[in-house]
Amino acid sequence: AHDERDFEFAKKFGLEIKQVVAPLFIGEGKNKIRKDKKYTEREVVDVIIKHWEKDEYFCLDWSKSKNDWKTFVVGGIEKGESAEEAALREAKEESGYQNMRVVKKIGNTIYSRFFAAHKDVNRHDLKRNCIYIELLDNSFIEPKKEEVKNHNGVWIKKEDVKDFIDLEELNIYWDIFQNGEKPLLENGIAINSNQFNGLTTAEFKKEIIKWLEENNFGKKSVNYKMRDWVFSRQRYWGEPIPIVHCEKCGAVAVPEDKLPVKLPEVKHYEPTGTGESPLANIEEWVNTTCPKCGGAAKRETNTMPQWAGSCWYYLRYLDPKNNKALINKDKEKYWMRPDGIDLYVGGAEHATRHLLYARFWHKFLYDINVVSTLEPFHKLYYVGLILAEDGRKMSKRWENVVNPDEIIEKFGADSLRLYEMFMGPFSQATAWNTNGLVGMRRFLEKVWNIQTKVETRFIASKSKVKIENLKLESLLHKTIKKVTEDIENFKFNTAVSQLMILVNEMEKEKEISSFHYSQFLILLSPFAPHIAEELWEKVGNKESIYLQSWPEYDPELIKEKEIELVVQVNGKVRDQIKVPADISEEEAKKLAIESNKIKKWIEGKEIRKVIFVKGKLINIVI
Repeated sequence: AHDERDFEFAKKFGLEIKQVVAPLFIGEGKNKIRKDKKYTEREVVDVIIKHWEKDEYFCLDWSKSKNDWKTFVVGGIEKGESAEEAALREAKEESGYQNMRVVKKIGNTIYSRFFAAHKDVNRHDLKRNCIYIELLDNSFIEPKKEEVKNHNGVWIKKEDVKDFIDLEELNIYWDIFQNGEKPLLENGIAINSNQFNGLTTAEFKKEIIKWLEENNFGKKSVNYKMRDWVFSRQRYWGEPIPIVHCEKCGAVAVPEDKLPVKLPEVKHYEPTGTGESPLANIEEWVNTTCPKCGGAAKRETNTMPQWAGSCWYYLRYLDPKNNKALINKDKEKYWMRPDGIDLYVGGAEHATRHLLYARFWHKFLYDINVVSTLEPFHKLYYVGLILAEDGRKMSKRWENVVNPDEIIEKFGADSLRLYEMFMGPFSQATAWNTNGLVGMRRFLEKVWNIQTKVETRFIASKSKVKIENLKLESLLHKTIKKVTEDIENFKFNTAVSQLMILVNEMEKEKEISSFHYSQFLILLSPFAPHIAEELWEKVGNKESIYLQSWPEYDPELIKEKEIELVVQVNGKVRDQIKVPADISEEEAKKLAIESNKIKKWIEGKEIRKVIFVKGKLINIVI
């Protein structure tokens, strides 16, 4: 099923549901297909293995391989094997546990293509199957070294599995295991579709249209369905509609050489009170002559507010003073290529109306060779609505509107900006809370007071800074990394939160270098520009803060020096010990065994094996 409503309808009435589209996952980053490597094709089984007593699941940590994945047990299906038989074989080989039963198949088929670094080949998984297995007891035989040389087995609590698994295709199976089957609403690979099997969705559409036409079952057609534009809210400043009304000729279009029809310049443009546009009261503009017969006529007084001009305004910004064309072709190609505008930020009405109409206009302009891109916008970020304190949409009618002038007078413009970015995720609707501004104001007061601790002998020159406080230096570089990435991903609330963490640490210091404080101010400047600029000058910097390069972090300085290593015995947490972040397996094993809390659990017992997950845990199996 390719539609949620069809899917729910079929489930409700017990109708057969057959998968015809399989999701296709293409490896990215370190898993990206390598053109210089060969392809291997195979059918795969993914195995979800449940503990015999606890609500925990056996997973694989590939930290010691080049892939560094986090997965379920996974392996190829051999010739002549069923998915269930392969699942049992792989589960025993990878986990060592022996007594188990197949419970059921999870979900449907998935395809994936990626680079498997541990095998140094590109993998094309023609078909992935997911099988759920339950262990019956703890019967165990040590796995062969060859089977586990690239990964360690770990038991993960049910509530932590989703965060542990880092392959999207496996998370789909886990979601189905938890919440049941769902329809696929994305593109993929055709299956159970006779001669079309193996085609991508785009290829399938072309081939099935061709097949329908060849067999006289139908023909290709393009249909558009759009909501009618409603120019209902009449304002003076809407775009005039270039029509005049003549008693003799009827509605007549204004000739092209008389365009554009411009609004009259007036001091007042009050509503008419009759429902007509405010233009209806301006007789010297309304009364004109008919372009056809030259007789008396009246201009159309309705205007085109909201959607008409905004459908192409982004193009006009690129060439605003062109009196000969909507846009110069060279300028359009320079700014719009290769994919159109890379990022568009808009609210609910932008997503459901403006973007729809703008796209329609853009395609028309493409057809008449005015623009060079088929699509106007590459990506949309949806802005969440700021609701009133009562949880409703702000409206004069409900008298719940927040006046920014009053807020700025009481708390300052920077406090307002910070609060708007901090109040919640960018795309989430959030209710206004004036009390939240108090926290922002206090944060900025902390920032202001820290200037008294700044050592101004060296002005913003990294080469002259002697690093004496590695903890603060490390936190600064972590902040640079997080704020940079959060801004790029529109996660402004967590960026502000990270700045607060850094400020709290700076407050504890007796002295802070001018360089470190200046780097912090650059990070703060997009959020609180006024105070950042003033403090920048106060600590001795000459040029404006907005002429400075954005800070860069040092990868070495963001590495953790110490970690809390979890120590498990037979998969159960028995201790946590502080160790160097780069501790080796041998050193970790020695410290774990010497721990007083661990000794009582392993004393007199045989240690069968030790599972070490670098930077996270060590599990002693007895």
